[in-house]
Amino acid sequence: MYREYDEKILTRIKNTEKDILIYFQDICEKYNLKYFAAFGTLLGTIRHGGFIPWDDDIDVAMPRKDYNRFLEIMQREENSRFSLQIPETDSKYHLTFAKLRMKNTKFLEERLVEADAQEGFYIDIFPYDNIPDDEKQAKAHMKKCALWIRLFSVSRIKEPQIGSRGGIDVFVRIIWYVLYYLLKLIPSADKRIWKKCNKYFTMYENCDTNRSTLLVSEPEKWVIYKKEMEQLEKRQFEDIQVAVPKDYDAVLKRNYNNYMELPPKEERVNHVPVEVQFPGEETIILKK
Repeated sequence: MYREYDEKILTRIKNTEKDILIYFQDICEKYNLKYFAAFGTLLGTIRHGGFIPWDDDIDVAMPRKDYNRFLEIMQREENSRFSLQIPETDSKYHLTFAKLRMKNTKFLEERLVEADAQEGFYIDIFPYDNIPDDEKQAKAHMKKCALWIRLFSVSRIKEPQIGSRGGIDVFVRIIWYVLYYLLKLIPSADKRIWKKCNKYFTMYENCDTNRSTLLVSEPEKWVIYKKEMEQLEKRQFEDIQVAVPKDYDAVLKRNYNNYMELPPKEERVNHVPVEVQFPGEETIILKK
């Protein structure tokens, strides 16, 4: 999904998200936690020295150990400006990675209008988990994780891909609804499924493997080798600096091929918010 923004609004969105990133970095520095810019944020850092011009979000990733430590810290410490959104802190949150939200703001995406969960400005924080070096075992593990992730989403929301413009196959929608209501008959089904998800995410946590991936979303696409994650460096991102893998070229080529070339407009994506509210201001309704 893609929308062309009013440039002033988009700049303010980026600055608000950057404020969240700065807070996140402060926590990581204070507690010696490892993180790095990921996905479009990594691409924007290298290609543009900041945000991709039409992008409207920030993605960071952490090794599982650092990720879990960050979650513990955020749940323990009171904060008047920011809140952690994970399945444990929001009973209506259906995703399997963390969002760090800014309180008293709104960033309501078109596809999530009916989700009824927290909706403030945020950055996405993804955990990287070990996977087997054997390709066959790794693919089987990824498929198993994907199954439990889908079940978790079904247990939390009754609408598949809420608000998607592309439409959902009627058969898929019916199956989703049936599973949703069946799972509601099982006490704490969502919590049980979430426990299973975490069991499989961390199955190889104590194994000495050469690579890890983002098991919570498109795992085959986002494989990264240990040496690429262990060696980080700082690069300019707008008017601050962020950590990136030292061998960012290998990471970006594996995922974006010729990553320095701008994609055509029809292949660009962003989050298409329908409402935004900046700190201390009234809600702004954006054009659909």
